[in-house]
Amino acid sequence: MRMIRAVAIMLTLTVTITLVGCVSYVDLSDRAIVQAIGIDYLPDKKVYRISVQYFNQSSEGGQNQIDKTQDNVLKSVGEGESIFAAAKNASMLTGKDLLLSENRLIIIGKELRKYKLGDTLEFFVGNYHSHPQAYVAAAEDTAEELLDIRFKEGSTSSQRLANLIHNASVESRNKSTYPYQVMTMLCTSTESAFLPLLRTATLKTDVTIPKETGGGKGNGGGEEQSEDGEKTIILDGGVVFKGGKELCRVDDDGAMAIFFMNDTPSEYSFTVPLGQNAKPSVTLIGVTRSIKATEYNGKVKFDVSFSASGKIGSKGGIKEDDKKAAEKVAGPAERELKRKIESSVIPIAEKGCDVFGLENTLRRCCNRFYRENKDRVGEIIAESEIEVNVNIDIFSQGIGGA
Repeated sequence: MRMIRAVAIMLTLTVTITLVGCVSYVDLSDRAIVQAIGIDYLPDKKVYRISVQYFNQSSEGGQNQIDKTQDNVLKSVGEGESIFAAAKNASMLTGKDLLLSENRLIIIGKELRKYKLGDTLEFFVGNYHSHPQAYVAAAEDTAEELLDIRFKEGSTSSQRLANLIHNASVESRNKSTYPYQVMTMLCTSTESAFLPLLRTATLKTDVTIPKETGGGKGNGGGEEQSEDGEKTIILDGGVVFKGGKELCRVDDDGAMAIFFMNDTPSEYSFTVPLGQNAKPSVTLIGVTRSIKATEYNGKVKFDVSFSASGKIGSKGGIKEDDKKAAEKVAGPAERELKRKIESSVIPIAEKGCDVFGLENTLRRCCNRFYRENKDRVGEIIAESEIEVNVNIDIFSQGIGGA
C-alpha cells in the first residue's frame, strides 16, 4: 500500500512539474487590456474595421476613473477581410496581445447590421478568452465614433457606456444583452433579436442636465452645467432584428415593452396622464407576467397579462389629503401601461418578428399546431391577435413621500 501511495505521489509531482513548465507566462504589462470593441463594415472597401479601446496601464486613474493628466484609454484600429483579420491587425498596432477577458462592451455599427448579426457575434462566442457578460449594443452610426468620445471627469468612456445599459436594465427600461443571449435569440425560427441603441447627443440641445445646486429663488434649475456643443452619449431605444439583420428601430417605450415581455421587472416608474394638468408618477413593484396562446381554425391568439403593485411616487397635481388618490390613479395607470406595451408589441409582431418569446409560448401552449407549422412561425405571429391586460394594485402610502 505504501509503495502504491509513493508511486502515486511521484506521478502527481511529475505531471504538475511538466504542466507548469509547458505553460507560457505572459505579464499583464505585455497585454492590451481591452475595455470596449467597436465593429464597423466599410462597404466601399469591403472590409471590417475594428476599433479597440484598451486600458492605458501607465495612467494613474485606474480602469474605472478618469486620470485628468493623461488618457486612461487608448485606441487601436485594424481593418481586414474578416473580423478575425481586423482584430489581428488592431492587435499588431498596439504591439501587444489583446486581453478580452476584461472587455465591457461590444458595439455594432450601422452598416454591419445589414448583414447577419450571428456571424459577427461568433467571433466573441467562439473565443473562450472573451468576457461572457460584455454588453452588446448598436450604434446609431459608426461604432468607432462612440469610442472616440472622451469625458472630462468621472468614469471612463467604456465604463460609462456599460453603466448606461446596466442602469436602464435595473430600471426595467431597456434590455441588457450579452453575446450568448443574443445568439440564443437568433436561434429562433424568425432569427429575431434586440440590441439597445447608443447615440451621440450634443448637450444644451439634445440633453439637459440640471445643476446639482441651484441659485436662490429657483435660479439654475434645469440649466446645463457643461460647455456648449459638448458631445455625450445616450441610450435611445434599440434596434430590432429579423432574419439576423436589422429590421427597425424602436423608441424608449418599445425597448421597455421588449424588456417586460422577456424579463422580470423589479421596478418601473412612469407618468400617468389624468387630465387637467394632473400627471402623477407611479412606481410599479412585484411585476408578474403571463403569456398564453390559443389556436382556432389555424388562427392564433396571444393573451398577455401583467399584474403589479404600485405606489404614487409624485403627486403631480393630486391633493395631499385626497383619500381617493389610489382609486383615481389605478385605472388610468393600467390603461397607460397597456397602451405603451400594445403600441410597441403589435406593430413589430405584424412584421413576423418575434423578440417577445411568442414562439416559445406557441410551442408550450399549442405544441401539435406548432410542430405542424414550425416552418411558418413568422407568418403565424404576423397574423395572430395579441391582447394585453394590465392589473395594477395602487396603494396610496407613497403619496406622502413625494
